[in-house]
Amino acid sequence: GPALAVIKRGASGSLAFTEGVVTRRPALTVPVVDTVGAGDAFVAGFLRGRLDGAGVADCLELATIAGAFACMGPGDWESMPRTGDLGLLSDDDPVTR
Repeated sequence: GPALAVIKRGASGSLAFTEGVVTRRPALTVPVVDTVGAGDAFVAGFLRGRLDGAGVADCLELATIAGAFACMGPGDWESMPRTGDLGLLSDDDPVTR
């Protein structure tokens, strides 16, 4: 079977299961304009982390930030963050655009 399973749960956050360990990540609270594309952004963020060799927790962090960015604007790709944008959004420093 698969070595890694990731479940996104929208406003309830996300989790990953690998090697018998569950890693959880809460969602970020952002002003939601449109959720279209948020799942694609989440997956892109997670895979970016994996390709960079990041651990599961860091991959969930990138995925969560990318998905949150996608929710803050209309359309499915128009609000996708660029790599440099990912550091702008965190749990303790909400950003809007």
